[in-house]
Amino acid sequence: MTDQQRVGVLCAPDHTVFAAVADSLRDRGVGVTFYDPEIPLDGATVAELDAVVSKKTRPATFTTLRRAADRGIPAWNDFVAYCVFGLRLVGLHALDAVGFRTPPVSFTPPEGEYVAKTLRSWEGTPVVNEEGDFYQPLLPAAPIDHKYYCVDDGEQYHVRVLEASSKLEGEKRILGHLEPDPELAAKLETLAARTGAHGVGVDIIHVEGEPYAVDVNPAPSFRETGLEAPIVDSIASLLE
Repeated sequence: MTDQQRVGVLCAPDHTVFAAVADSLRDRGVGVTFYDPEIPLDGATVAELDAVVSKKTRPATFTTLRRAADRGIPAWNDFVAYCVFGLRLVGLHALDAVGFRTPPVSFTPPEGEYVAKTLRSWEGTPVVNEEGDFYQPLLPAAPIDHKYYCVDDGEQYHVRVLEASSKLEGEKRILGHLEPDPELAAKLETLAARTGAHGVGVDIIHVEGEPYAVDVNPAPSFRETGLEAPIVDSIASLLE
């Protein structure tokens, strides 16, 4: 690496995790600049960067990542990964394709209680028994998510799991840390490998002991995961 290498981060500069990641990258001689994720970077700005890191799934994100891809500039994650995970039906299909069990989808509300979702993840959070673009049955699970996080540091995958209250029940609260289920971790690593994602999150619920993947996120916060060091290595690997 040289001190001329520059990374652009589409994120608020005071983000708990990525502010620390930026400091570590600067310690390695990498220039880091934060940009407003709501405003697409123009082509000239993108061309001056050696890598792009996005922490928000927004319409502007896709524009910036497409401009990076057109110029051969690596991204964490790239345009393709965001298209797969940011469009909810595509993301569910990707989860199915690597062996995750997912709730069935319909375009009219199913009988009983259900979860309504928007097609695009940035257009709204899932809600219970309301209008949406598509619907999934509300499975009889405890209102607890097992949030699986995976980071590819360029040499190996790092998987962490947080137990959190379901956002369907209100604001998310972190309840603790769990050991990853080896089978679920392997599927998550396969998902990252097939999509080229360097960092991804999947929400798992359990119904009568069976895991269901209900959401996939190309821009998780990684708060309280302890994955800062692997994220630094992962971004640095883009510059090699």
